[in-house]
Amino acid sequence: MHLSLTTPRGSVIDTEVDEVTAPGALGEFGVLPGHIPFLSALRAGVFVYRTKDGPRLLAVSEGILTVARTPDGGDKVLVLVEQATAASDVDRDATSRELAALDAEIAAWKKDAGGEYKSLLARRDWVAARADAADRAAPH
Repeated sequence: MHLSLTTPRGSVIDTEVDEVTAPGALGEFGVLPGHIPFLSALRAGVFVYRTKDGPRLLAVSEGILTVARTPDGGDKVLVLVEQATAASDVDRDATSRELAALDAEIAAWKKDAGGEYKSLLARRDWVAARADAADRAAPH
């Protein structure tokens, strides 16, 4: 099946894959060839795609994923997210420090839970997704 993952800055992935695992808004889910067409909201998290060369991990922000049939009977997975970073490109130490700072800022929050607070939570989710991707990609 064909996977296309795009951010506002352009295409990140455009390749044939054997499997996709995505962080859905209601929980992680997998897509294999022949999956029924559908649309899902994505939360920030770890996105995994498998090719004949093995698995690849990305941190992705919120977005959407759709599975569709192509006119030739194949499958296409289209992913649109605000941000995406390869797990191998994440600086684990810097991300851990950033996550700790955001957690402290959230814990000390004294204002109302308006748009500024929601933006802070979204930043924290993105940093946590990068940290999780880096941890999952690290050799054990």
